Parts: sequence; C-alpha cells; structure tokens
Amino acid sequence: MDHLKKIQICNLPLMYYIPVLLITLVATYTHSLNNDVVGGCLFLYVIGGLFFYVGGIIPIFGTYMGGAILLPLFGGSALAYFHLVPAYLTKLIAGIMGSGAINIFIAAIVVGSILSMDRKVLLEVSARLIPVMLIALAFAIVFMVITTFLTGQSLIKGFFNVGIINYTGGSSGALVVVPTIYHGIFHNPVTSYSGKFIVLMNISNLICVIFAGILNQLGKKKPEWTGNGALMKGSAKVKATKVEPIEMDKKSLRSLGIGFVISLSLLVLGNILQTIVPQLNYIAWTSLLAIALKAFGVFNDKVCRYSANWQGFVVSNFIAFLITGIGIVSLDLGQLISYFTLSNFLIIAMGVIGAMLGALLGGKALGFYPIDSMIAVGVQLGNVGGSGAVATLSTAERMELMPFAIISNRIGGAIVVILLSLLVPLFV
Repeated sequence: MDHLKKIQICNLPLMYYIPVLLITLVATYTHSLNNDVVGGCLFLYVIGGLFFYVGGIIPIFGTYMGGAILLPLFGGSALAYFHLVPAYLTKLIAGIMGSGAINIFIAAIVVGSILSMDRKVLLEVSARLIPVMLIALAFAIVFMVITTFLTGQSLIKGFFNVGIINYTGGSSGALVVVPTIYHGIFHNPVTSYSGKFIVLMNISNLICVIFAGILNQLGKKKPEWTGNGALMKGSAKVKATKVEPIEMDKKSLRSLGIGFVISLSLLVLGNILQTIVPQLNYIAWTSLLAIALKAFGVFNDKVCRYSANWQGFVVSNFIAFLITGIGIVSLDLGQLISYFTLSNFLIIAMGVIGAMLGALLGGKALGFYPIDSMIAVGVQLGNVGGSGAVATLSTAERMELMPFAIISNRIGGAIVVILLSLLVPLFV
C-alpha cells in the first residue's frame, strides 16, 4: 500500500488520477467527451500520462530504450491503427496537433534554453556546433553509402531513396522538399515519394530515440563522458528545464505569462524571417534570433528567468501529451511495417551510427562532452525535426540541448537538400 501511495501519474497521486481516468474513458466511449479542444486535451493528457508512466517502469525497455517516450508514441499510434479510439476523437486530436500545438512546446524549450544560458558559453558552443554537425553529416553519408553497396542496392535505390532523405531537415523535407526535387529529376508524381519517405524517416526517428536512451544510460555509468546537458567542457550545466518549483503567487503566475509571450513572439518573428529567407525553417530562425538577442543582452536576467520558468512548466507537464498526439496523428503502424525491410533498416541504422560517431569525433576535437555531442548533434540529424527533437531529448533527459538539436537538424537538412539538388542528376 505504501508503494501505491508513492505512484504519481500526470503528477497526480492514484487517488486523484484514477477518478480522472474513469471520467475520461466513460466520456470517450459514450461519445459524451467534449468535441473540442477541451476533450482532446484531456484525453491526451490523461492517456499520455499513463503511457509515460508504464513505459518508464518496464524493465530494460524503460531503462535503456526510452520506454517512457516510446510507449506514448507507439501506444498512441496503436490506438489509431486498431481503431481503439472513436473516429471523432482521432479527428479532433489531428486538429489539435495540426493547429501548431507542438510549436508552443518547441518555442518554450528553444527560447527558454537559450535565454537561461551563460552568454559566453552560448556563443562558444554555437561557434563550434556547425563544424561538428558537418563532420557528423559526412560520417553518416559515408556509412550509408557503404551499407548500400553491402546490401546489394544501387545508389539511387538505397542511398538516395532510403538513406539520405532522413537527413533533409525533418518531416517537411521528406514530405515536400525532396519529393519536389525528385519529381523534377525523375518525373514521377510528388505523391509517389511522400508517403514512403515519411515512413522511412519515422523508422530513422525511432532508431534515434532508442540510441538517445542508450546514450543516457551510458552517461550514468560513465559520468566523466557527459556534462549531463552541458555540451561544452568547462561550462556549467544549464538547468533551464530543472528550475525550482514555482510558488503560485501573483508574481510567479505573471512570470509564466511573460515567458509564454516572449517565446511565441520570437516564433512569430522567425516565421516572418522564413517568408524573407525560406531556405531556413522558422524554428531554426527562432533559435538564431534567441541566440542573437541573448548575445547582445537585449533581455535582462529577470526576463531570461521568466522564460526558463515557462519552459520548466511546459516540459514538466506536456511531454507525454505531445508524444501521444504525435503517435496518433503522425505514426502509421501499417506503413511503418510495410517499409521495414532488412536492407532499409541497415542503411538507416548505419546512417544514425555514422552520425553519432562523427559527432563523437568532431565533438572531442572541439571540446564537447562525447555523450552530449552525440545527443545534441548525432541523433538529431536523422530524426523528424521538432517532434523528433522532443522525443530524443526527453528520452535522453537533456531537454536543455533543444536549441542545438534544432540547429543541427535544420541547418544540416538545408545542406543536404542542396547536395541532393546537385548530386542526384549525376547518377541518373
């Protein structure tokens, strides 16, 4: 009984969580759940929290494979695939996720992580990040090309149509950018590529999440190999996602609101800049804007702290919510299985391993902690972007690395897109 009293799901003791769960389930399956954002958010929060808790306590899966994140992802996908939730609710959740809910989360993490950092450390880390990213990308390409030949595939079929598309800056690269490039070269419909590419990228994303969990456990066994969220050696750890509990007085509530509006304002400004320079994603623009504003001291310490408070609130409450929504809306188990061939898996997995090795070697040369370098760069290049960064960093327990993860994924993706435009015609 004492053990049961210590269990908390969705930050609630069981004596409160179980009634909330029952209310949610009864409403869902009697079709009396609010058919709006209230009903959808309650379902994702309550069910996502259950998946998060169960995934975290499963032996091996929870400890070494990031089960607390993978179970909400797969669990949410299974709910949709096996029609275990009513169609109206699936549609409702798709609307919530499609409305940009995840961008509120990402903006909070990116802006809060950057503004809470020491200015000198931030500039030094950013200057070294891109060289490490380029080295990691080069290793990933070499590993995928070698594996393509070893599995008997041609460069077009194996490397260009399976491996490299996972390094094009997230799901938008797989869904739109690369299919558009390939349409102009191969003259096949854009839609003939999009579905396959996003499934392959989800396979790559899952491999990245698993490796993130393994790296996190390795860091616990080899503490000298990690800064536990501090990327560069000699820098103090950034504790942006581990702020002290906020006392709910008027001042603290006001600080959450200020952090909220600062993060969203920078996200909107990033979107404006994307319309001017569309080659760079608006989330990457948001990261660069926050770095610039921090570097020039535009925000005082109090505003930076408010942004960290807002980040801490979002991270501690909404990870499972968002990952479950991503699973329901974006991960199709049927398609995932259909493209899960041995040769595809080997090419994708070796790409992730190559990226991590490159990040390890490049990071070591430039003064990064090995494990944090592999997490901030290596497993970010080949995931689905924003939601992939959330999944990998939450599994690795290093959400403070979010801004560097976003930069690695987006800028690395932009470089790969340029390479594809130049190289693919040479092999046709």
